[in-house]
Amino acid sequence: MKRPIALLLCLLMITMPLAGCFGGDDDESPETPEPTPSMDDWDVYYVASSADLPNCNSDTLGRLYFVEADAGFQTCTSTGWSFIDLTGPAGTDGTNGADGADGTNGADGTNGADGTNGADGTNGADGADGTNGTNGDDGADGADGTDGTNGDDGADGTDGTNGTNGADGADGLTALAVTSVEPAGSNCPDGGLKIEVGVDDNGNGSLEANEVDHTQYICNGADGQNGANGANGTDGSASPNTMLTSISPPAASLGCTAGGWVINQGLDNGDGGGTAQNGVLESGEIDYATTYCSTYEVWQVDEIRPSGGNYGYSNPGSAMTILVGDTLYFDAIGTSGTELWAHDTGNSSTWQVADINSGSGCPGCQGMEILVGDTLYFSANDGSSGIELWAHDTSNHSTWQVADINSGDSSRPGYHMVMLIGDTLYFDADDGSSGKELWAHDTGNSSTWQVAEINSGGSSAPGYYMEILVGDTLYFDADDGTTTGAIELWAHDTSNSSTWQVVDISAWGSSYPGYYMEILVGDTIYFGANDMWDGHELWAHDTSNSSTWQVADINGISFGDSFPGQYMATLVGDTLYFSANTSSGRELWAHDTSNSSTWQVADIGNGAVSGSPGFYSTEILVGDTLYFDARGVNGGQELWAHDTGNSSTWQVAEINSGGDSRPGYRMLKLIGDTLYFDADDGSSDRELWAHDTGNSSTWQVTDINSWGSSSPGYYGMDILVGDTLYFSASDGNSGCELWAMMIEHSITYD
Repeated sequence: MKRPIALLLCLLMITMPLAGCFGGDDDESPETPEPTPSMDDWDVYYVASSADLPNCNSDTLGRLYFVEADAGFQTCTSTGWSFIDLTGPAGTDGTNGADGADGTNGADGTNGADGTNGADGTNGADGADGTNGTNGDDGADGADGTDGTNGDDGADGTDGTNGTNGADGADGLTALAVTSVEPAGSNCPDGGLKIEVGVDDNGNGSLEANEVDHTQYICNGADGQNGANGANGTDGSASPNTMLTSISPPAASLGCTAGGWVINQGLDNGDGGGTAQNGVLESGEIDYATTYCSTYEVWQVDEIRPSGGNYGYSNPGSAMTILVGDTLYFDAIGTSGTELWAHDTGNSSTWQVADINSGSGCPGCQGMEILVGDTLYFSANDGSSGIELWAHDTSNHSTWQVADINSGDSSRPGYHMVMLIGDTLYFDADDGSSGKELWAHDTGNSSTWQVAEINSGGSSAPGYYMEILVGDTLYFDADDGTTTGAIELWAHDTSNSSTWQVVDISAWGSSYPGYYMEILVGDTIYFGANDMWDGHELWAHDTSNSSTWQVADINGISFGDSFPGQYMATLVGDTLYFSANTSSGRELWAHDTSNSSTWQVADIGNGAVSGSPGFYSTEILVGDTLYFDARGVNGGQELWAHDTGNSSTWQVAEINSGGDSRPGYRMLKLIGDTLYFDADDGSSDRELWAHDTGNSSTWQVTDINSWGSSSPGYYGMDILVGDTLYFSASDGNSGCELWAMMIEHSITYD
């Protein structure tokens, strides 16, 4: 096959320079001939199979390759390798041939087998009986003979054989009886029992109406006459031996800052100048008192950076906080700069885990922090490799650099996204040549690789706005560098390592999917996106059938953005609750994913101002009620609530009557039924507050910094371990350090 193709190629190459050379006038001066390609101009190469073809790029553009395995040619074009079909067009169908001659007759078949004998004929009818002859005359009587002797008895005959057993008779039918209550009526004036009896004719074990053979009623007897009323008893009276109990909250002097109860008991006997037998437990009558008292214990866990003054900030947990068993791992500024630290909540010990860089290791400072088994994976800077992927095994206390992805600078792994799928971490990283792209690290075999180069001319920055896992597929935003594609929705199937653009929502530029919100409901991702016509609105993508659509144009104005989920977005049952912008300002909206309805939940600002729900805090769901910060028409940014069950919305508390308390600006934690959050009441500055969702009471837990704001949770540390809340705070003396709060319970008997 190789030789004929080569000969054909040579003939094509030889005849092409001769084209246009035949004919013409010898008397005319020849024109300057058009330049024709010489044999050296042809880029013809040979490879054994398509797998041996080189990369199709600017170096191989226009080259022609003969592929022996395919017995054909491929050429490098601007769109990649293209197969060249040298087969000519198919010829027209030929005419049908004449009919062939008839075939010869077949040979005679063999005789069939003889048939079976017919059935025997029936017997003929019996002949008629002959006539009886006439009787002859009676002879004369003979003389009487003498009696003969008796003969011997004959032997007994043998017994006959037993007859065969008859066939078993059919099973008998079952008789059934059903008892039911007979209401009062014609059968039983006062009610009674109805007994139905019959045979189960169809054998289904149930007595049906057509099977009832007999019905019997057992009736209740008639009520007898009422007896005469008895005489009234004598009125009772309070007894001095009656034990009374009263329950009340503890007095402020008891210092039960977290609440409690006082249970008093005593006899209603008038002791201490009280009134006997009045049903009221008076102070002089109290014989026993039990006080249940709960107090807040708030303390500084450790001073990691003891430089003195308000400038010795260790800022614990500003970049990472992870709980492993009973131990907190977090970044903090110590004498060696920002490094990895730990605190054992069981024995209250605190230590520096590793000194990655004596200047500043900055663990987690670029966003990567995740626990895989017993191992922490995080970004860190050792001072020579830049910010790269590091790990710490909490079981053996070893710390190491996982990979140096960018040998010349920082790869900043996980700056925008990090997702654990199975044993593999997926994250964004910059290797210094491909820009910011999607990478992976297998924690099982310690291999690290670039998953896909989405933007060959720069950084695709995967996961900058959105990252969500559906089954084995990771959905994220990415920029492929094209004018029409730009930042759109992409996907990577981790099971087969394929990567593709899911949809191009904005044909003119970037749609920025997930810019403000991304929530998975079943198989459908709900997110904010901009189609460059209706503005930034609510969109959805069904991962099961790959359909994408605009859920609602909430703002309703061309190029007008509603910015769904800009401040808050959460799922309650089948309903999404989120902030959105319309002519009423930024208010609370909802979308029911089950029936595709969308509506404004509440106009908190009443049209005068934007309610801006969730502007400062992260919303939190307690039962059916959402808690968030919002601005009412006459107040500042305070704590609000919305009951998703009855659709009511209200201001929970006005902590700062003269301004914004901005509740939950840095921390919002639910412990039991109580919310703990930071807030500014206008006098104590920003301190730790609480709201009991059960009884709707709100109070300041403690004033850690009497000189100013303690800013609890300001640097990111707010984590619950058992009954203890750990958070960062500043007391105004030792700077921002690690603090803790727990509730102590005591019982006093008097």
